[in-house]
Amino acid sequence: MESLQKLLEPLDLTPTDVKVYVTLLSHGPVSPSRLAEIMGLHRPQIHSSLKRLISRGLVEVYSGRPTIYRAIDPRTLFRIINDEFKELFSNSKKFIESISSGKNEYEYGVWIFKSKKGLMNRYIKTVEKAEANLAISGDIEFISRLRDYILSAQENGVIVYIIVYDVPGIRFRKNVVRRFNKVKRAVSGDLLVIADTKMGILAQRRSVVKNLPSYGIAVEEPMLIDYLLQDFLYRWMRSKVIIDKNIELPARFTMFKLGLIEVGKFLEKGRKIRGVFKGRWIKKRKNGIIEGRIVKAFINSQTGIAQMHVKVDEGRIYTVGAPDAVVEDFAVNEMLIKEVEI
Repeated sequence: MESLQKLLEPLDLTPTDVKVYVTLLSHGPVSPSRLAEIMGLHRPQIHSSLKRLISRGLVEVYSGRPTIYRAIDPRTLFRIINDEFKELFSNSKKFIESISSGKNEYEYGVWIFKSKKGLMNRYIKTVEKAEANLAISGDIEFISRLRDYILSAQENGVIVYIIVYDVPGIRFRKNVVRRFNKVKRAVSGDLLVIADTKMGILAQRRSVVKNLPSYGIAVEEPMLIDYLLQDFLYRWMRSKVIIDKNIELPARFTMFKLGLIEVGKFLEKGRKIRGVFKGRWIKKRKNGIIEGRIVKAFINSQTGIAQMHVKVDEGRIYTVGAPDAVVEDFAVNEMLIKEVEI
C-alpha cells in the first residue's frame, strides 16, 4: 500500500484516496454508503476521495439509483502513471537544461560519493561517455550490473578491457562475460572504471560482496588517472586470459600502453602497422603530431619503459611514449593505428 501511495503522489492523491481505490478494486463496484461502511469512514470523506479519483480518471461512475462506483483496470492505472511520469520527466528535463551552468572554478579534481545509487549511476554514466577506450575491473556481480552498458559501448566501437577478480563465495559466471572482447581474471582488485583517461570512478568493497559500496571517488585529475591506469596495466599484464579477441583496424587509443600491447601483437604476426600520434614534443615543449610506420613496440617491466619506434616518411625514427614520457622524443595523448595497405 505504501509503495502505491508513493507512486500516486504525482497525481496529487492522498493516502485516503489510494485506500478508496484499492477498496473499490478488491470489493468491486459499490455505492458510497457501502464504501463508507467497509472502510469505516464518514461519507463526506468518501465523496471527497471519489471526486479526486474521478477527476484523475481512476474511478468510473454508473449513474443509477444508487450511484455505483468502480475502480479502473490496474493496467490502465499504470498507463496513466507512466504518462504522468513521462510528462513530469520531460518538463523537468527542459527546466534543468534551460539553467545556465555556473562557472567551473575547479577544472580537475577528486569528487566523493556517499550514496550507493549515486555511485552506480556514475559508473554507468562513465561507461556511456567513453569514446575510444574503457578499463574496467570488478567482481562478477559488479561486471554483471554494467554488462548491457559495456556491450553497447563495444557496439559503438569502444575498445573495452575488463579484469574480473575472484571473491570467496561468489562463483565466476562465464555467461556474464561471454560477449565481451577483452577479459582477464585476477585474484583481487577494486571496483574501477576509467574512460579515455578523462574520468575514473573507484570504490572498494569492505563488507557484503553483493552490496555496492556506499563510498567512492570520481577522479578527473589527469595525473591521478594515470596512476590508476598504471595499476590497471600492472594487473592486466599479470592476470589470466579469459577472452582476447583481435581488435579491428583502424583503432583509436587514448590509453597508450594498452594500445602498445595491441601493436606489439600485430608486429609479432608480421603485420605492417602505421600510426598517427597526437601529443607533445618533450624537448621542444610544444604540441604536435607524428605519423609514420611503427617498427618496434615494447614494455620493459624492469625499467618501466614503454615505447614505440615510429619511422616517418622522411626516414627518421622517433620514440613515442605515454603522456608521462621523459626519455622519449614524443609524449602521446591519443593515437590512431591502422594497417599499411600493400
